[in-house]
Amino acid sequence: MATPRRNGRLSSCEPCRKSKLRCDHQSPICGRCLCHGQADRCFYHPAPLTQPSARAPRVVSRRPKRQPRPDNQSVFRLDQTISGTAAPGQPSGLRLPPLTDEGDTLPDQHIAKWTPEEKQTLGPGVLGLVSPKDIFREYEDILRVEEPGSLPATVPTTTYPLNDPNQVLLGIQILSHLQKIRWFYEIIELKNKISLGWFLGPPLTRALCDSMEQMYDCAVRNSQDTHASLALLSRRIFVNTSKDVRTHPTMNVSEYFDSITPRWETIGLVFALLGTALFHTPDDDPIFTHRNPWKLEKRQLRNIATAIGEICCQFCNGAGTTSDSFCWLMTQQIVLLTSMYGDSDYRVWQKLGDLSTIVYAFGLHQSDEDIEEKLPFFLVEIRKRVMVCAYAIDKELATSLGRPPRICSRYCVIPLPLDISYEKMILSRSEGEEAVQNLDANGWNTEGNLTIGVRLRIVLLTSLLRENILELSLSPTTQDILPKVEKLIQESRQTQQELPSFLHWFPEEAAAGAYRFTRDEGRAFAHIEFTYQEFLLHRILLKRVGISSQGLFESSLELVTTLLHTISMQTQPAHLMAKMSWDLCYMGLPAAGILTSKLLSEHTSQISNPLSTPLATNVRWLTIQKLNIFVSHLTFLVSPHEGSYEIAQQGAKFIRRVLDRIISPACLQPDPLVPDIEVSENWLDVCDLDGNLDFVAWFDNIHWPQDPLLNFT
Repeated sequence: MATPRRNGRLSSCEPCRKSKLRCDHQSPICGRCLCHGQADRCFYHPAPLTQPSARAPRVVSRRPKRQPRPDNQSVFRLDQTISGTAAPGQPSGLRLPPLTDEGDTLPDQHIAKWTPEEKQTLGPGVLGLVSPKDIFREYEDILRVEEPGSLPATVPTTTYPLNDPNQVLLGIQILSHLQKIRWFYEIIELKNKISLGWFLGPPLTRALCDSMEQMYDCAVRNSQDTHASLALLSRRIFVNTSKDVRTHPTMNVSEYFDSITPRWETIGLVFALLGTALFHTPDDDPIFTHRNPWKLEKRQLRNIATAIGEICCQFCNGAGTTSDSFCWLMTQQIVLLTSMYGDSDYRVWQKLGDLSTIVYAFGLHQSDEDIEEKLPFFLVEIRKRVMVCAYAIDKELATSLGRPPRICSRYCVIPLPLDISYEKMILSRSEGEEAVQNLDANGWNTEGNLTIGVRLRIVLLTSLLRENILELSLSPTTQDILPKVEKLIQESRQTQQELPSFLHWFPEEAAAGAYRFTRDEGRAFAHIEFTYQEFLLHRILLKRVGISSQGLFESSLELVTTLLHTISMQTQPAHLMAKMSWDLCYMGLPAAGILTSKLLSEHTSQISNPLSTPLATNVRWLTIQKLNIFVSHLTFLVSPHEGSYEIAQQGAKFIRRVLDRIISPACLQPDPLVPDIEVSENWLDVCDLDGNLDFVAWFDNIHWPQDPLLNFT
């Protein structure tokens, strides 16, 4: 670590000192060396001027060139993770040993990293037709009997190279945070009380954190040197990460998590779950104000969790890992990155590519009954849910970014998950099969509850429709697009009609106030999902062939109305924010924009042509009323730390300005100030409120960091 010099300033690392560049004195690796690929050369010499004189290599440029990183991954830093958060008795920093071979150049070291001692190969998929290992697998038992020793019983796995001390030291940094694992578990449990995880519920996260706490305690208990104990554990985890996970049908949850805990993907999963849970935890919760001996702010902890999750992904990529827990980590990390940066950020799209790769490599896209019989009951069900999550995330991001999906259903077998609770999921296979008997003939629960199983099943049904919508929207031809849209609308309505009765939503009953309780959330959830599909289809007609159908206005109004009904059913503010933020931004805001554009069109046409036929008076004022309520919810329920906050605030400002013009054309009220957001003063001037009648075109005119939202062309 950096030590103070005689003048009181911190010393620089050796690469920065020799190159006469400003060092940020971070430990164990400074930021400049980390960004320029010199992590293996970065160390702090205690007395640099006392070193024996040596002929230094000629420096061509004072600013070293950026070195490419393996696996095309971004480098995330653990800023102030050890020195700022270590408990008493823990080392405040980690010192990197100097390199023994100073003659190696950076290109040589980079090439050496890509020359592993053993070849890392991926196993063939379920339908690996031409893989030699797959071809001879059926004869393996016969050949082993006739020619003993000719074929090994199992293919040897590649161990992760342990000759890189920087990787081990980085692992020590990560493991040192596990001293707070009990605190992390309390934060994750707070989120589970508000909103259950899509594939890991309370019993599973409890078993995961218990196993993680036990692993850490066994490593540091009665140890005189915590640093050395964590170094030994770090090396052990690198070795385990390169090995396969062995399971058997009678394995229980605790036994399974004990077997996968000493792996980097499992450790990364804990921090990905933690980072996601922090988006559902209020800043003034006692868990931060009274049960936080480390004095960590929520924002700082969220950044640490995101960075550790990303580093663990890179560790697994370097080891060539394919496992269930790696699929869980990739899926949860996408959710976390989306919450952090929004779905238009490149890192989210890049992580989706990694997720689709591991889904295909691990074989989650194919259902094999022979393999499922060898797995515990809970693991089979988790695999179904993870596959649904990966498939649905792929469709959501493809829709938002206007890009082709990466996981195609025509090459996948995606069964509907069982509509059972997590408590029943962790039962033995025989007990789990008995729990399935309580479901109806189509696999839905008979109590009429909005369970995670119900949500997953609806999401899968709508995602299958979404893939057809994406194919229609991204097709290079517009031939016969109108009949294709009508066919998909009928297919969507037919699928919704086939849902169980407790998921049926009737707009007339909703308008009469029949749906006022939380038990009706299932009806609203299903109706929003299917109405959104119709909205997208009508939107395609407008974008691609210029047909502004009445169905676009009707589906937009129905979408906004149902969202407002759902909000009125909620009672707990934290529960409300957890459930509605995504829906308000990525479903409600585009629909509200269509309604705003329609009102603006009616207003301008009445000014230019008083004889034109306007909307019915009751429909017009009902739309204005709902838009006012929607804007108030949009500005309140989307928190400033969310990646979609800027979109929500700018969209709300646009709608307010249009409503002010429509309601009070002679006396416009000034727009309310929007704090905590940097928006240029003339950002709205690019939208011609008199001529631009397409609200979603507003998204196209904003200079987003990445692609525009809902750009289907």
